[in-house]
Amino acid sequence: MKSVAAYVIDTSYLLELYAIPGKSTPDAVSEIRNRLRSAAASRSPLYITVPSIYELAKHIVRIPDGNQRRRYAVHVKNDVLSSLKEGTPWNVIPSRQFDTLGQLVSSFVENHIHEGIDLTDGTVIDEARRLRQERYKGPGWRVHIWTTDGRLKAEEPDRERNAYLG
Repeated sequence: MKSVAAYVIDTSYLLELYAIPGKSTPDAVSEIRNRLRSAAASRSPLYITVPSIYELAKHIVRIPDGNQRRRYAVHVKNDVLSSLKEGTPWNVIPSRQFDTLGQLVSSFVENHIHEGIDLTDGTVIDEARRLRQERYKGPGWRVHIWTTDGRLKAEEPDRERNAYLG
């Protein structure tokens, strides 16, 4: 049986996807964009978490050139709005499930804080696990975390062959 993958995309991949100055490299930008194109072509579900969007915005606001900063911010805004409205280029999680926020914050305190895992990464981990348990639980499915952070990658529900960590 051929496996199908769903991907939860961490901030580190988003920084490369958008080629954020000072937070990306040409080689990583090329590799990650190719991986995202391949995933989209195969109709693999792509997810980003709300905290990852906030973290990406934090990096964008630190771009020194105001015109460049605005250009990046508008690009991200357009992608997020398109995602919320049409589900492309990705699915935003949790988007309208504010009861989930309480669960994520509780999990941060109970499961992640002692390991030094912040709320953004904890949310990526918990949402990837939730997707695997609730939505992609069949034997043909795999759920991966796309990140350049080896520690975060180690927490993904299913091990990814040929993972890219930068």
